[in-house]
Amino acid sequence: VRNYLNNIGKGMEIKSPVVFQGGVAANAGICSAFRRALETDIIVPQHFDVMGAYGAAILARDYTIEHGCETQFRGFGVTLLEFQNRSFICKGCPNACEIIEIKQGKEVLARWGDRCGRWTVAESA
Repeated sequence: VRNYLNNIGKGMEIKSPVVFQGGVAANAGICSAFRRALETDIIVPQHFDVMGAYGAAILARDYTIEHGCETQFRGFGVTLLEFQNRSFICKGCPNACEIIEIKQGKEVLARWGDRCGRWTVAESA
């Protein structure tokens, strides 16, 4: 807490209400130390650990709307889609790499683990 206030927060006026987010907000001792150091209540939101990701998603959405960009977002229904995964050992060279493959239906979405590029899937839409 002292390190944060002396380095990151140096010269900044920190006013109430103070919202503490990020993974460290799970540490009750750190929350208490901020409370004592700032002499104010510290609010830890319910989803403190993903607030940064949520904010980044909002910024990305706003950017794509403002600039008319297309995205690869498949929608929230993506959790209902069926994916298959498998691994196999490539026998194409002496490296004998373990290849991991993700498919949706017959479409290969991703492969990784090859050192030589033999199994790399070209990016699509």
